[in-house]
Amino acid sequence: MRKFAAYLILALSLLTIYGSAALTLVVKQEYEINAQIIVYSMIVNFMVMFVPAVLFVLLMYGEVWKKLYYRKEKALKSMIYGVLAAIAFMLITAVILYGIGYKEENPLAEEIGKSINIPLAFAISIMAAINEETFFRSLIHMHLENKIGFIPASLISSFLFAMAHLEYQTFLQIIMPFIFGMILAFLIHKFHNVIAPMAAHFIYNFIALSML
Repeated sequence: MRKFAAYLILALSLLTIYGSAALTLVVKQEYEINAQIIVYSMIVNFMVMFVPAVLFVLLMYGEVWKKLYYRKEKALKSMIYGVLAAIAFMLITAVILYGIGYKEENPLAEEIGKSINIPLAFAISIMAAINEETFFRSLIHMHLENKIGFIPASLISSFLFAMAHLEYQTFLQIIMPFIFGMILAFLIHKFHNVIAPMAAHFIYNFIALSML
């Protein structure tokens, strides 16, 4: 019964994430982005990603933090490598995109940029890192890796991570999260500590938002 409840919670979470993402593709509705909407979105993401991940492992295993790879061991080393990985990824992709002359408009990101300041950018970045890495890397990736191996788990979790960004409706915002997701998957695989991909995700988002 506990196992059934755990998978039901996970299924509802996935349905909410990808149902809302798909809805943005078929419903062309213009709406204003402001600080209140952004805060509301952060709360919703917490409820549909972080909370289900915690409930899933609690019901399945009777414990939470160890099963979600929240660990003190090598925490500082994991954080440093995560930060370096994110910066390296951003620099390499920037050079490649500049070299090929690729430019792409991102209306949603631009609207978000108009509505935030540095403290809010920090809050968005830290919450996104916690929520998304707990869900996609700690829960989805590592539990798949333990069953089917690193490479298949990385491909699946990165694909799911990329599809969660459908609301941006741009090619770059699909392919970039997929590639970055592979890096994040490697980080948690390497260190067995979610702090590594969290640090990378935070730095990537914070720098990107600060530049909008």
